[in-house]
Amino acid sequence: MSWWESSLLLRPRTSPASRGSCSMLPRPTPQSRRCPVASGRTDVGSTIVFVGGGPKTTGILLSLAASLRQDSSRGGPLDIHVIDPYRVGGGRIWRHEQSPTLWMNSVARDVTIFPDSDASLSAAPVTGPDLATWVAGEGREELERRGLGPDADRLTPTSFAPRQVQAAYLAWAFDRAIAHMPENVRVHVHRSTASRIVPSQGRRRVVLDGSAGEDEIIADVVVLAQGFIEIMDDPDTTAMKSAAERHGLTYIAPGYTADVDLSSLLPGQDVLVRGFGLAFVDAMMMLTEDRGGVFRGKGKETRYVPSGREPVLWVGSRRGVPYRSKLGYLPEGMRVGPTRYMTRDNAASLAEERDAGAEAALSVQDDIMPLVDMELFVAHYSELAYRHPERVDFDIEDVRDKGDEWCAVFLEGRTEDAAAARAAADEWARDRTPDPRDHYDLGTIDRPLRGMEFGSLTDVENTVAQHVRQDIDRAADPAWSQDSARFHALVGAYYVVRELVSQGVFSAEDRIQNFDAGFHGLFSYIASGPPPQRLENLLALHRAGLVRFLGPDTEVGLRHGRFETTAGSCPETVSAPSLFDARLARISAERAKDELLRDLIDRGELRLENSGGAAAKFLIDATNRALDASGAPQDNLLMVGPSVAGSVEEAFTRPGTDAHVFRDNERLAQRLLAAVQLESPAGVS
Repeated sequence: MSWWESSLLLRPRTSPASRGSCSMLPRPTPQSRRCPVASGRTDVGSTIVFVGGGPKTTGILLSLAASLRQDSSRGGPLDIHVIDPYRVGGGRIWRHEQSPTLWMNSVARDVTIFPDSDASLSAAPVTGPDLATWVAGEGREELERRGLGPDADRLTPTSFAPRQVQAAYLAWAFDRAIAHMPENVRVHVHRSTASRIVPSQGRRRVVLDGSAGEDEIIADVVVLAQGFIEIMDDPDTTAMKSAAERHGLTYIAPGYTADVDLSSLLPGQDVLVRGFGLAFVDAMMMLTEDRGGVFRGKGKETRYVPSGREPVLWVGSRRGVPYRSKLGYLPEGMRVGPTRYMTRDNAASLAEERDAGAEAALSVQDDIMPLVDMELFVAHYSELAYRHPERVDFDIEDVRDKGDEWCAVFLEGRTEDAAAARAAADEWARDRTPDPRDHYDLGTIDRPLRGMEFGSLTDVENTVAQHVRQDIDRAADPAWSQDSARFHALVGAYYVVRELVSQGVFSAEDRIQNFDAGFHGLFSYIASGPPPQRLENLLALHRAGLVRFLGPDTEVGLRHGRFETTAGSCPETVSAPSLFDARLARISAERAKDELLRDLIDRGELRLENSGGAAAKFLIDATNRALDASGAPQDNLLMVGPSVAGSVEEAFTRPGTDAHVFRDNERLAQRLLAAVQLESPAGVS
């Protein structure tokens, strides 16, 4: 049973309390409200410091430019300092200095850091092109200058751009934000790191590492925006490293793949790999094409010519298969639109039923997953009825009626009746859909090999290879457009749930176990998979004997001085002198490597979640002010990013979706301007 499936079984709901507004989950309003202000110094101008110059900072700067231009009374001098050892715009993750074989996993037309002109914002936004439009127009000269002209020549709106191209786009977006600042604003970029931030007479003294020739900056407010922070090893990783050293083995710990040193994986050497997601796909390319091998042909004809420098990768994971291929078509009129069941209103209705003393307003498994499941069910069968009516015996309204009937019962808290209605809807749809390949079953989508038993590794490898082949072919064929409908519905639902996460409506434990490791993982597997060509590369490497498949539920231990696999579905094992954990390290604020964050923790200026365990994040209030060890918000220290509970993690998104990230950026921009209390020119001495 998948992690989430228990949410669809009969489960008693928390007893309803008196119905009223839920303070943790306000109903949607037409535009964002302004946040409470904090005091700031205005006598000699104001200073904002961003520690981190990646996409999130760039997005906030775009919103700052828009807000400042809207309110002409904010005319006092403002200095903005951006500190990052990497080039601003992209920062460390989206830097130019990475392998050209590392691609984005969204097509170029689906990537933008700019809001649409009609976005629901209070200030007229600074708009700009999506990635595809930029490459074909204003970005061409910059790409040529960076030596990426051939990439620009090949790139179309439906291409998957190299991350180096995205790095150039984000750097250009940063420059565009600066160009739209009013004349009273000066932006300073420091290619350095901030090593310490200390209180200084009501302001903050930001100490640089000295490499940029400047030692410190006095700031009215500091924004910590370091993005994905590096994490110190957890106990399991430490133990594995120690064991590998004792036995003379090679172990490569989790990390951002572009930063991981893979040179210890030797030519011809067997390597066990745990993880079959995007980190593995990146490593696969770095260990093959980056080592001199060549892929020839396209599609099913793709073949690999080895350089002789490649290791042999034995890859396994919980699912035993790679993430689903990105779709190769877009049905006419299909887009990410408003959700029908996984909505903020429905979430608010469920939250109102919670006892006043409940730990959290909502539960991922009890409240969210049933709504997401019905969102996908209705999208799937509605698309079949609309575009392939000859394959079903119902129409769109029939499907929506089933979903609406279930939802009404579910929102009333009638758990037993809702479970029965959900099972009846499945039976109704399958009885009227003759081809089993057209049936919707989220459990099978999530775990396609579950329940299978294999007699040998040969059986495992043939099954995985066949699954990947079928996945590529189906993802390219609009005859299965219900997959695209599910994809778009899932993206829309994910946007809603991410917004709920940022509002703190889930407990820390629930968020970590059932969102971060659960729903987010499911979303990534279905909707954030690799480009189809990368899966063709995978199969070509498999045919060349350089990638081997271990199957589902793979575990690795030490035996007879080597790493060895164990898998419940196959009796055969594989041993090797090397093990590579191909994944990001789980976020853990308490294990942050960042010198600045460690100092702030040690001095009691940052507070961690109490119930998050080893995966706890930093705590902020509703206006992104960092909480100190006593739980008090700090007016002049703000935090954003993946390591911060309640922060909106996204930095760029799809065009035309009016994404929440833009409203969040505007809210943060207005919060910063309120914090420094800019005066009109006449009020500045």
